[in-house]
Amino acid sequence: MKSILLIEDEKSARYALKRVLEDAGYSVVDVEDPDDIQSVSNFNLLILDLKLRNVSGIDFLKELREKGKNIPVVVITAYANPQNIISASRYGVIDILKKPFDREELLELVDRVLKEEEVSEVRTDTKGLIVGESERMVEVFKKVGLAASTDMNVLLIGETGVGKDLLAEVIHENSPRKEAPFVVINCSAIPETLLEAELFGYRKGAFTGAVKDTKGKIEQSEGGTLFLDEIGDMPFALQSKLLRFLENRTFYRLGEDRERKADVRVIAATNRNLKEMIAEGKFREDLYYRLSQIVIEVPPLRERREDIPKLVDFFIGKANQEFGTNVKGIEVSALKEAMDYEWKGNVRELKNAVYKAVLETKKGFIETLNLSDSGGEELDVLLERCIRNLSEQEYREFLSRAERKLLEHLMRKYRGNKSKIAQVLGISRNTLKSKLEALSIQNF
Repeated sequence: MKSILLIEDEKSARYALKRVLEDAGYSVVDVEDPDDIQSVSNFNLLILDLKLRNVSGIDFLKELREKGKNIPVVVITAYANPQNIISASRYGVIDILKKPFDREELLELVDRVLKEEEVSEVRTDTKGLIVGESERMVEVFKKVGLAASTDMNVLLIGETGVGKDLLAEVIHENSPRKEAPFVVINCSAIPETLLEAELFGYRKGAFTGAVKDTKGKIEQSEGGTLFLDEIGDMPFALQSKLLRFLENRTFYRLGEDRERKADVRVIAATNRNLKEMIAEGKFREDLYYRLSQIVIEVPPLRERREDIPKLVDFFIGKANQEFGTNVKGIEVSALKEAMDYEWKGNVRELKNAVYKAVLETKKGFIETLNLSDSGGEELDVLLERCIRNLSEQEYREFLSRAERKLLEHLMRKYRGNKSKIAQVLGISRNTLKSKLEALSIQNF
């Protein structure tokens, strides 16, 4: 008879779960507090509630794994937020059941887990802020947790604006490489003639304008993660060189015959159908299989509309923080407007629409998102509308606030590397230092 350990601090729920499992023929030991457990070694499965009175279920799970206990775990929770899901997935959870769930759903999962008894060992804590609790996004977050626990290449697939870049960063920040650089290169934003040099670096004199030896994005990513955005737009001729790097982690700088090595984890993203491109001879099949060791498909917003209210609340809070506004929420009619809209620009379009509404509302509640004429309007247009009626004093305050936000963001992104930030902004290091001192911005 298979034995199950059930940890649930709500008495009535624990009793009901135990009855269901025992009626199905399992031996069940139920406890309210993990401290009451002498050992998990004698059990075939652990069913764990994440929210316990005296300890976090995640903390207990982490401690369990650190002790080398590889018992299969199923998590049950009413709080299926992204961070919980990613954390649980990284600590070897087989599956997650969102409360409320029915008897058949529980027994089918338990039966499958006990038959397979597959366990994944994982390592460190998780962090990162992404929004969504729909079933589609729960599956995405599970895969994100899995990807963070391995060093395999990841391919993120989804329409423009769904947040592939954010998920790539979340994978990096939850991986053992999180202390090393996270470097981004957009394959569609760089001219074909320059992309190879940008990726692999170049030797002084390799081409006109190459005035010094320069590291490419691969070398800049050493020990960390290289995110190749819009990989479907990489020129076909360059794909073979990327494939070579993925196969043996070696490369050549442009104009140089010295072979170099780099320890880099690669995450790629695309909004294009790579399999169709392979059939058309526009994308290498062998490169596709190298990149797609783990594939995460991110659904468009219109296919997870239940996430829209949380996303709206999140963006209102972010906009208030960035613009100094005091918008308290959104009216029911405006939220219905958002729920019924198609969101062809996905989460990015929703963010722009909410930011626009916050800037126009400034305080109180958003009464409309004006989606009929928003069309995914770019943020610079929204800012133009916002500043149009400011007073002279407000102009100065707005400029100071915007400059502060930009510099704080860059200090975090580049971990206080002032030389890099000055290079990005096209200013001298001394000018940057003066700006940081004037705004009282400390190192991050």
